[in-house]
Amino acid sequence: MGHQEILRRVSFAHICGDSIIAAVAGLALYASFPPLGWWWLSVPALALYISRIDEARAPRALTVTFVFGMSFWIPLIDWIPLAVGTRPPWFVLAFVQTLFLMAWALFARWTQLWAWARGPIMQALFYALTWAGVDAARSRWPWSGFPWGSVALPQVDSSLGRLAPYGGTTLITVVVVFLAVLVRRACAARDASVVREHWFSRPALALIVAGAFIAPLAVTLPNQAENGMLRIGVVQGDIALPGAQAYSREGEVTDNNVRASLELASSPELAHDPIDLAIWGEGSVDRDPLAFPAIGQAVDRAATALDAPILIGYTNLNERDRVKNWLAVWDPGTGMDEAARYSKHVPVPFGEFIPFRDFIASFATEVAQSSKDMEAGEEPPLMTIEARDGRSVPLAVGICFEAAYPMVIGDGVARGGQAIIVPSNNYHFRSSGESAQQGQLLRMRAMEYSRSAVQASTTGHSYVIRPDGSILESTGTEQAATLAADIPLRSSLTVTAWAGERVPGAVMAATFVINALALVTVIGQGIRASARARRASSH
Repeated sequence: MGHQEILRRVSFAHICGDSIIAAVAGLALYASFPPLGWWWLSVPALALYISRIDEARAPRALTVTFVFGMSFWIPLIDWIPLAVGTRPPWFVLAFVQTLFLMAWALFARWTQLWAWARGPIMQALFYALTWAGVDAARSRWPWSGFPWGSVALPQVDSSLGRLAPYGGTTLITVVVVFLAVLVRRACAARDASVVREHWFSRPALALIVAGAFIAPLAVTLPNQAENGMLRIGVVQGDIALPGAQAYSREGEVTDNNVRASLELASSPELAHDPIDLAIWGEGSVDRDPLAFPAIGQAVDRAATALDAPILIGYTNLNERDRVKNWLAVWDPGTGMDEAARYSKHVPVPFGEFIPFRDFIASFATEVAQSSKDMEAGEEPPLMTIEARDGRSVPLAVGICFEAAYPMVIGDGVARGGQAIIVPSNNYHFRSSGESAQQGQLLRMRAMEYSRSAVQASTTGHSYVIRPDGSILESTGTEQAATLAADIPLRSSLTVTAWAGERVPGAVMAATFVINALALVTVIGQGIRASARARRASSH
């Protein structure tokens, strides 16, 4: 066996070994998210992955990143086939998200061409900023992006989550990746960035990591009310499977919610402490209640029994033959005010509307071949209800996946929302981890904006969340259930609420500048190497 053949085999063995380690790291990162929720694995998982790429050449780093990304994304979004009925979209979405990771890996390697950027702190800073910048872009593009899977989200259960009011998921992402790089450098067999390593270097890195987890404990996330309390009821009526057939039978889904509401109205919890507002899930009313009088009468029967307005969800077709996904408040005896509704701002690509419809529908799933696209709404994500004591209570609202979009929920808070309400319809996902992952996203929104938050699902999970992100009440999945709780209303704005999109925008801009400068360095090195080769060949 020749020397070159030995080198090739050794190189292949190294890539295989690195890929196995990367797969373990990807699965560990997945385990930090619901349904497992082992948040403490997120930093070690990233450190393990980074250890396989930070001294690798670009092809090897990209290969390892591909394995890491797919090992993370495929199990994280294993609920996609339940929704669309086929597996290819699941793998395509995982692959697209992994492409963003691969882009980051390339950017990160470019920054290490600068000798001054190879020390532990500078490497951690560049890796963290560029990761957060790529993640912010991934969460917003293409179309509406896909904010799932941010490494900040598991930190709702760690001390790092207390940073949420001061920079949101972007700041927490920077901190998580920064710490992961320091953990990797502290545990490395050798430090290739320095000629002689000081004895205190690794203990110092360990102290920084420990301090980063301890220091946020001094930050208090307040739960006390600033604008009084609101007593709410959550109605989870459940939907018989297959859901499409349940919706095809007029009144079935509506009646499920009416039945659960009547049970809530007669419960001991409400006997001496009635609610101010009942919240039903997205699509909880299966026909337009104004166009179908029997449906409206059923909703009114529930509102009258509860002696409280109900926040309902339903869809209809507008004059452009597009689907509109609505939230509306139904008052007992008087019905709903069409002028005070909210319609979904961020329809789900390939689920609620089909980009490039003519091309996609020719070969894609039944969902893609559906005849109607959902139209994005333009109403402010803010609805106002009247409490029993006559107070007008403004509420920031979103629908289902909009819990993942700070630009929707944050807009509602900035406009005066004193709590966050997100009705959801999760029957497609059955008992998978999707609704718990969505609940984790809403917990992050609660912490970012210091607001109580409610996820009211048709089939579960439903959550009542305190402003500090802790769960006050919750339900299971695939069952009818009700909740009653008193939530504190708050009106003060956090730094995250005040800054809005400026924080992720600044990090994306910084990432662009860093990568542009690094690319100039790459091109410059290539030009110099080519010139040296020409000079060598001329002699």
